[in-house]
Amino acid sequence: MKIAIAGFGALGARVGVMLQQAGHEVTGIDGWAAHIAAITNDGLTVRQDDGTSKKFFIPVMTAKEIDGQFDLIILLTKTPQLDTMLIDIKHIITKNTKLLVLSNGLGNIEVMERHVNRNQILAGVTLWTSELVKPGEIRTTGSGSIKLQSIGNVDATAVVDALNQAELNVTLSQNVIEAIWHKAGINSVLNPLTVLLDANIAEFGTAGNGMDLSLNILEEIKKIGDLEGINVNINEIMKDIVSLVRPENAGNHYPSMYQDIKAGKRTEIDFLNGYFSKLGSEHGIELPFNSLVTRLIHAKEDIERTKLAKKQETFEI
Repeated sequence: MKIAIAGFGALGARVGVMLQQAGHEVTGIDGWAAHIAAITNDGLTVRQDDGTSKKFFIPVMTAKEIDGQFDLIILLTKTPQLDTMLIDIKHIITKNTKLLVLSNGLGNIEVMERHVNRNQILAGVTLWTSELVKPGEIRTTGSGSIKLQSIGNVDATAVVDALNQAELNVTLSQNVIEAIWHKAGINSVLNPLTVLLDANIAEFGTAGNGMDLSLNILEEIKKIGDLEGINVNINEIMKDIVSLVRPENAGNHYPSMYQDIKAGKRTEIDFLNGYFSKLGSEHGIELPFNSLVTRLIHAKEDIERTKLAKKQETFEI
């Protein structure tokens, strides 16, 4: 299968490598010039759990440079950039192209429906993780899985088979919206709290009140889920969180929000805790924990961006 991965960062690169190893023709799309140059010139370095490193050569280019037709486009760009990415790659989207969005956060499907026919859309959630070490290099930790569903009237069998050839552990879901809320619940706990506690997932798991904080956030999400007609199973989300903190799973991983903060980037907080907080306001109820977490992450963004700017000024001097 000919596959493009839009958003060839840490996770996109890991998925791309797995698909290429399974025999698929993979092309990456990204906007980070240094990352593209490193992969183009020296290959993609993948540091694995056992301490070994391997190099892979996958073509990566900007959205303006890419050309041709693809059977599948996997969207792993950050949710705030999804609309722009779809505009930039419209020239490679045909009526036969399937698009699978695996980006974290809520609201992705609504964005996609503004650009492509509903019958082309697949939506999913993934528990695969990866960390960007530097341009052209990623670190992989643990295993993962993907749940996906056809949003319109499209047969997803070929896509599921292709991804499972790459051992991505894909299953079809009959209620992907619930699965997306489930993943958003996990991310609304682990992503911001690892940032605020300056910890990886395993270290967060050692925090004495970490699970209490998790429940505070999730109880508010369940409250708004009930109002939206979405079943939020707190026990199942907590079970996944407890599993993820183990080192053999994702415990040694620093979530993407942590990585973004350290890189001085804006995060997806407005599409996680901030999204839930906004829904609460629309329903006339307050979600104090989610609202506070959102404000703290925005404050952390400002602090880290200021630090990086000062370092750059010092370097230039």
